[in-house]
Formats: sequence, C-alpha cells, structure tokens
Amino acid sequence: MERGGIVLPVLGSLIAAIIGGAIWATIAVLTDYELGLIAWGIGGLAGYAVVLFAKGQTTQIHQIIAVIASLIGILLGKYFLFSYIINDGFEGMFNSDIITLFQENITEFFGGMDIVFVLFAVLTAWKLPRTMSKKMNQPSETQPQSPAL
Repeated sequence: MERGGIVLPVLGSLIAAIIGGAIWATIAVLTDYELGLIAWGIGGLAGYAVVLFAKGQTTQIHQIIAVIASLIGILLGKYFLFSYIINDGFEGMFNSDIITLFQENITEFFGGMDIVFVLFAVLTAWKLPRTMSKKMNQPSETQPQSPAL
C-alpha cells in the first residue's frame, strides 16, 4: 500500500475535484446551462491528480480515493450552483440555512442525465489511475540504433 503514499494523493485529488466543481458551477452560472460533460471531467481530473501525486505508483486505494474525490467535487459543484441560485449570488454560500435546504432537497437536483454523467465520472476516476500508472511504469522500448557509417 505504500507504493504512492496516501496523504498527497488524497489532498491533490480533493483540491482538483473542488476546483472542478467550482469551475462547473461558474460555467453553469455564466451560461445558464449545466453541462454534464464537466461533471464527467471532474472524474478525470480527480483520477489524474491521484496519479500525479502518487507519482504513478497507484493501487486500488488510489482508485477509491479518485472516485470519492470526484463524487465530492460533483456534489460541491451542485451545491455551489444551488447556493448561487438561492442567494442570487455567491455571497452567503456557507450559511447553515442554505446547507440545510440543500440537504433536504438534494434529490431534486439530480435528474436522469446527471446520474449518467456521475456514472461516467466514477468510471473514469476508477479506471484512469490504473491505466495511467500502467503506462507510466511500462519499461520503455528502445529503438535499435543503426551503426554509424
């Protein structure tokens, strides 16, 4: 389990996912449209961050970290957007009443397409660390050099 460490991959993937969620909410606010592809991208971002901070030495624990981080990023993206709509701006975003209202109505903010993109994000966050780690740790094939003339 010590292959790539845990603390840095956890922190890196959480930061990446939170930034991804904030970007998603910002794009939704600016365009008045919530792009599910960005939620999928949060999964990729979390998976990539895990590999980066584990220095390519990932295990299943790192894959789980990426999945959890992507779900947190997506949930926060939804929350940021919800808070913006309720408050008519980002001011008061962390008001306890807003948090409670979001918790009570969370199922209202995830439709069928949201679930599809959440699944894509989870699958990407799960597969990306292993795939990238394998590629990074493959011995490089050297080209035979032609003799100098």
